[in-house]
Amino acid sequence: MVANATGQPPRPGNADFLFGRPRTFFGASAGWLAASQAGGVFDFTRDLLTVNDGDFNTGTFRFSVGRALSPRLDLVGEIGVSRATIPSEYRDFVDTDELPIVQTTKLTQVPIGGSLRFWLTPRGREISRFAWVPSRIAVYTGAGGGARWYRFGQFGDFVDFVDLAIFNDGLESSGWTASGHVLAGASISVTRRLFLSLETRYAWANSPLSGDFVGFDNIDLNGLQSTVGIEVVF
Repeated sequence: MVANATGQPPRPGNADFLFGRPRTFFGASAGWLAASQAGGVFDFTRDLLTVNDGDFNTGTFRFSVGRALSPRLDLVGEIGVSRATIPSEYRDFVDTDELPIVQTTKLTQVPIGGSLRFWLTPRGREISRFAWVPSRIAVYTGAGGGARWYRFGQFGDFVDFVDLAIFNDGLESSGWTASGHVLAGASISVTRRLFLSLETRYAWANSPLSGDFVGFDNIDLNGLQSTVGIEVVF
């Protein structure tokens, strides 16, 4: 029953509906990034050091805020972060004491951008001019883009291939590049304002290397993300 005997809308209490369709939402999610890590500096690193396929896969975090443009379309602003840290050693060289020559390779990414999210099934339904009831499960797809900051670095001991001397140093490349992504996911109602979100997205980005890595092909920042998060609507 959506109105009482006086014709007034019911008080919220513990009801499983909202007064009107929600327009704004905030979200946070965490998951796993399966990095493409193809070609260029990644091949060089794997050939030279004990870094293997899949070592740049890592955890990822994302925060979002959005606004419903219509019952089926949302505009979402997002910022994320991921960082892979891989300890390694030279495959074919040791120091004068026959000990490993060790390094650490790091890749940090911070994507900033937005998405348009289209609901394939309604997120909820209005059962009167007062009440909006969330769907138990709703699915969506979408696409977006923005900018991505990255930093790729190698730190530790290096071999000078001219005289085979060993020296300690840190090499870095960083910068901004454009990125794009496609996504699909599902939203599960927990309470009338809290939703559990499950999402998979694939992002494309690549950038010329700078600083200490001049001469390499563009760094491949593509990757597949799978995340679980929460979303609160207002």
